Amino acid sequence: MLTLILRTLLIYVFLILTMRLMGKRQIGELEVTDLVTTLLLSEIASLPIANQDIPVSFALIPMVILLTLEVFSSYILLRVPRLKSFLSAPPTVLIHNGTLIQRALYETRITIDELMSEIRQQGLTDLAQVECAILEKNGKLTVLPRAAYAPPTSEQLGLDVSDEGLMHIVYSNGVYSDTGLSLIGRDRAWLDREFKKKKLSPDKLFCVTANTNGKLYWIEKEKEKK
Repeated sequence: MLTLILRTLLIYVFLILTMRLMGKRQIGELEVTDLVTTLLLSEIASLPIANQDIPVSFALIPMVILLTLEVFSSYILLRVPRLKSFLSAPPTVLIHNGTLIQRALYETRITIDELMSEIRQQGLTDLAQVECAILEKNGKLTVLPRAAYAPPTSEQLGLDVSDEGLMHIVYSNGVYSDTGLSLIGRDRAWLDREFKKKKLSPDKLFCVTANTNGKLYWIEKEKEKK
């Protein structure tokens, strides 16, 4: 039993390291080569766990080879972008200038019901409200509404809106986030001064976010029920 646990932990850790080196893309955003590599890794990793007669090295060596091939192919595709057309399908335009391209639906094997479902999820209710719809390489649908159905921007409304910047987590569960603080150009000393200025007790805070303008937003811990 101990041997099985150790083998499982070893494969688990090595598989996490392998996937980490492959990058952060989600399954729905994987290229064909990435998806094939991921499927093979899962199959290979399970072999020495299910059958203890198989040496762990019989899984680790193929995993290293697959990782090497994946990194090498990614490097080649960056250098020679034309090769990507052989490994993945290009984006497909389903609606262009408000006109439904029926041939594209047949080629991508997408029914009109599926297309309508995707359009409704974008907040639109009718095909006539769509200016352009593109099936991207990762399988997601990009829907661009006609101008009459698109939300107006502050520029179109003639409003002068200041950009406050993105809020980042700077403190969470009693721990300072040096990464979040660096993203807004601040440090722990600045956050401590803000706590004192706003009379906040860090041990009572669940989470604190801030932006580059120094604006803070905090959530206090819930009181324990007696």
